[in-house]
Amino acid sequence: MAEILVCGSVAIDVIGKYSGRFGDYEKRYGLTNLNVSLQLASLDFSFGGCGLNITWGLNQLGVSVLPVSVAGTNFADSYRSHLQESGIDTRYIAVDENYDHCALAVILTDNEGNQLTAFHSGASVSPIRVLPRNIEAIEKVKLALLAPEDAPIMLRQARDLADLSIPFMFDPGQGLAEFSSAEVNELIDLASYIVVNAHEWEILLQLSGQDEKQLLSRVEFIIVTRGRNGSSIYSGTQEQIQVPVVETDSPLDPTGCGDAYRAGYLAGLLRNKDIATCGRIGSLTATCNLECAQTQQYQFTLDEFYARYEMAFGDQLTLSVQ
Repeated sequence: MAEILVCGSVAIDVIGKYSGRFGDYEKRYGLTNLNVSLQLASLDFSFGGCGLNITWGLNQLGVSVLPVSVAGTNFADSYRSHLQESGIDTRYIAVDENYDHCALAVILTDNEGNQLTAFHSGASVSPIRVLPRNIEAIEKVKLALLAPEDAPIMLRQARDLADLSIPFMFDPGQGLAEFSSAEVNELIDLASYIVVNAHEWEILLQLSGQDEKQLLSRVEFIIVTRGRNGSSIYSGTQEQIQVPVVETDSPLDPTGCGDAYRAGYLAGLLRNKDIATCGRIGSLTATCNLECAQTQQYQFTLDEFYARYEMAFGDQLTLSVQ
């Protein structure tokens, strides 16, 4: 039975690599009405979508995870078999025959890890998505995550999870700026935890109409990821915790590192680790993703992960059920 439920998009990623720096391009040519032409050094297609990226990471960490989403008919081409071959349960990824394709993300990355992203929702807006209450053995689920999607979708899932008394993490993502203040505040009040990046954190404060202290009084903790500067974990009961990145000599692509971090953090949270340890698990999982060219290709055994965690942080780790 699933321990964690992940509600989020199924997407195909188109990942382009720009060999220069976006900042250098701007200095050299300027930006006129955002009319930009980039010559790419490489272009790859991969399995993606925040919900499924997080699902992948949790599965690697030995967590029984159930993704809930909607896909287009191209999900049957190879995406479904890719997940099933890795032992991921796809029963609740509904396929809407009215949509030819899953969500699509076009992601351009420069040589410093800066990214430009364009996203099309595809089948993810379909109304045939299953609600948590309709999932078999939902009472066994201990924790859920709402990965970035449109506000109405997230609200439907959030209200249902709250009715079922399942704590969940609210992860609004890059679309947060399109949410109304009322939508954001309802999602905050329904959630137990929040995770955002540094830019989304500023938007969240603005949309909520509250300051950091007021927001922290409404949830158990808030995670703010900061790219190469690590992450900050805010809690109303203790001092802010800073978690560093795990350095690597072989970085390949930052796409999906935030999703991998979330998977690691959730795995630690599920196993009742303290919030600093959860952040370190997230940081290491993100680095494992960084060292791989695609978001759902990194692999490791738990023993390999434990050994690397001890090397990075000087502490022993286990994620086994106690």
